[in-house]
Amino acid sequence: MQFTETTRTFNKQFEDGMHTAASLTVFVDGEPAFDTSRGHAVKKPLWHVFSMGKPLAAAVLWRYKARGHFDWTMPVAEFWPEFGVRGKSGITIGHVLTHTAGLADHSTIPVDDYIDWGRVVSHLEDMTPATEPGSTVHYHSRTFGWLVAEIASRISGLPFNDCFNREVCYPLGLKETAFTIDQGDFWRVVPLENGPNWEQPEMVESSRLLTTAQVTLPAGSLMTTTGDAARFYAAIAGKGTTNGVAWLPASIIEEVTSLQAEGHDPASGNYSRVGFGIRLPSEPPNQYASNSHGAVGHGGLGTCTGWASTDDNISVAFVTNTFQPGDVNRERLHAISEAVRIDLGLVHE
Repeated sequence: MQFTETTRTFNKQFEDGMHTAASLTVFVDGEPAFDTSRGHAVKKPLWHVFSMGKPLAAAVLWRYKARGHFDWTMPVAEFWPEFGVRGKSGITIGHVLTHTAGLADHSTIPVDDYIDWGRVVSHLEDMTPATEPGSTVHYHSRTFGWLVAEIASRISGLPFNDCFNREVCYPLGLKETAFTIDQGDFWRVVPLENGPNWEQPEMVESSRLLTTAQVTLPAGSLMTTTGDAARFYAAIAGKGTTNGVAWLPASIIEEVTSLQAEGHDPASGNYSRVGFGIRLPSEPPNQYASNSHGAVGHGGLGTCTGWASTDDNISVAFVTNTFQPGDVNRERLHAISEAVRIDLGLVHE
């Protein structure tokens, strides 16, 4: 299988100064079909993928749902009684996974407390919803991860990182994926850079500090490879089955990838369409180069995207090291995804 257009587009983005390092992996029918990487100084690099990790965190709850631990409409307070105060008793697990819980504002949680899970949990318990739960899609950029992780821990009785390893990494064979990494692997992390018009230049240093402080931030601290990320999305593209082994029932994949909430999102100013912990395509051009309901995935802060097509059983992970503003980033992600579709003969959408 030739990936001529994909290779050309991948290299052209370097020539155009979009980034100085990048990696791209494509799976077709559950198997690696294309893999390329450029610009990093180590043989086995680890990449910051930020919010691209949100579906991987949510997948822990997908597995618990498959085992019958809860329904999407079950109140969070059923598992976490201390949460059900200040107007939050009606917030359901489904509200959390669709960014409609009304708890998008993380400004009341001091950054210095991120390293103390108990203090973060206390802050979440003290919050009051800004909107009626279930009424408004408002991207929970950081609170999403803490909420998902604490719910998983309350269900399982385990620390979230243990839940994540047991439910996602081990069964899918993700050997290079974690929300925190050992000190001995710091040298493998590809350094981040700011694009010329990036409006949050402090993110380079803050990301480095979160990594070296080994802070678990389930909404944004995931470190991985494009091989692992594409393998995760291949399990979704395969409707829950990977390498002939059922990871999730097809019915659960159908539920989590179907449209569950939509609306104008105050966080981005754009119209959002979401499933349970995963995002559906916005109006084209989008980062999946698709308008099909079968395409689902998630981007990561100005740098990357990962997605799956359940219609065509393909998955893609594309990660770069350079923060670019919205329009520039969207265009480069779209260009790569479109090139992959061209090479696979999937330009019918």
